[in-house]
Amino acid sequence: MSEGRRRDPKAALRMPAALGGNIANSMPGDLGPVRRIADVWAAVVGEALARVAQPARIARDGTLIVHAADASWVHALTLEQRTILRKLDERLAGAGPTAMKVEIGPISVAPEPIVHEPIVIQPAAQARADELAAATTDPALRASLARAIAITLSRPD
Repeated sequence: MSEGRRRDPKAALRMPAALGGNIANSMPGDLGPVRRIADVWAAVVGEALARVAQPARIARDGTLIVHAADASWVHALTLEQRTILRKLDERLAGAGPTAMKVEIGPISVAPEPIVHEPIVIQPAAQARADELAAATTDPALRASLARAIAITLSRPD
């Protein structure tokens, strides 16, 4: 075995200190149309949607490929694609993509967890809900309906 210097096999995998561990902020400023779209994406779709869906690439035919966190967001974005494409075109001064395809794929920001505040049902709201649901003959359906009404009536305006 040679007495020469041995290379550390993990050294090649370490992130250079110049990147500071954040690859997203170390990308060049101009990556073409995807970067320009990414710069206006949150303003076009809203901050909440931008956390679960992001522009990924432009296909050879010019279609914008968007990655979404899961199938429900794929569906939601697909339904809104005309509006999104119109808004992108407005923001990019007529240079927006003309077609969009949404698929499940990696996104760079994890979605924030949804925090549900406990709902306190007011006694008056429950009484009114029971009254409104009383005509429902199925007991399970009546109870569910009364609970939904009571929650709605108990929410602050």
